[in-house]
Amino acid sequence: MMMFSRMLRRQGFYRVKGQEDPVYMKHGVGLGGIYVRIGHKKALIQVRDLGIEQEFTRVKKLENFISGLEDQAYREKCFIVHKMRGQGS
Repeated sequence: MMMFSRMLRRQGFYRVKGQEDPVYMKHGVGLGGIYVRIGHKKALIQVRDLGIEQEFTRVKKLENFISGLEDQAYREKCFIVHKMRGQGS
């Protein structure tokens, strides 16, 4: 459980107060709220705006999944900005 918590803090997540199980959240541009609930030897990630809900038992796989989500959102944002600049105003 501590390994998940440390990795999430490194990734910029904050602990949500008042929850029985540890819950961490982060707001990502293009992703909305990213929530991670930590249980016994597992973590459940939810991205409500995208309808993603997935469970992980390994810290590295969760870290790679979060990085992949953020990279994809960044690429899509850059594509939209580039497209808007190309059209002229």
